[in-house]
Amino acid sequence: MAYWRISLELPSAPLVEAGLLPAGFFRHNESIEILRVYAFQPKERMLLARIVRTGPPWSRQEIDRARDALRRRYHLRDFEILEVGDDGRTYVALLRQQNPGILEDLLDELGAGVTPTPPTVLRRESATLSFVADDRAERRIADLLDGLGIRWTLKSRRAVRRPRSADEAGLTARQRELLSLAWNLGYFDIPARADLARLAALTGLSRNTVSQHLRRGMRRILRDWVG
Repeated sequence: MAYWRISLELPSAPLVEAGLLPAGFFRHNESIEILRVYAFQPKERMLLARIVRTGPPWSRQEIDRARDALRRRYHLRDFEILEVGDDGRTYVALLRQQNPGILEDLLDELGAGVTPTPPTVLRRESATLSFVADDRAERRIADLLDGLGIRWTLKSRRAVRRPRSADEAGLTARQRELLSLAWNLGYFDIPARADLARLAALTGLSRNTVSQHLRRGMRRILRDWVG
């Protein structure tokens, strides 16, 4: 089966209206780039995102003080700043929120045939959606967008090798997700910026479950490199 790396361009307004972003997001921000999507719990998503905001620069301390207000403004279950750019307007954040209905429908409809990839960027006027898809999933995406009345333009489409499954890479999907989250949150930093309790709270999994997945994932990686 053929796989394609596809980028589409479409207006942002329908995505905001569908609930993928809060209605007031672009009153305070210029763009959001989706770096990684995690799905640890049903009807919930966690996004690792790079956000470029408008207005005067904010320091890390100013953003931290506004954290609760930002979480309420954007209806987030959790909101954590991981990195602030030198310009004070670009920051990487971990966002956790309940899936809007349209996103649940899309995920159910598309299933495992689609893998989101950078660059997936939503700007004030337009959005770029990038993903790897097989032929069937590509047709379903086009049908879904057409059914929603969203005008879209194909920016690029090129063949790629069949993506390796988590099993073929030696890791389960859950191990891969948790290792990625732990890495991005600084669990492996010295000193560590996150612990098992923090990972468990974010994912809704027990500390023991998180620990087991991390240890088994690391064991598989070390087995390949050391064993």
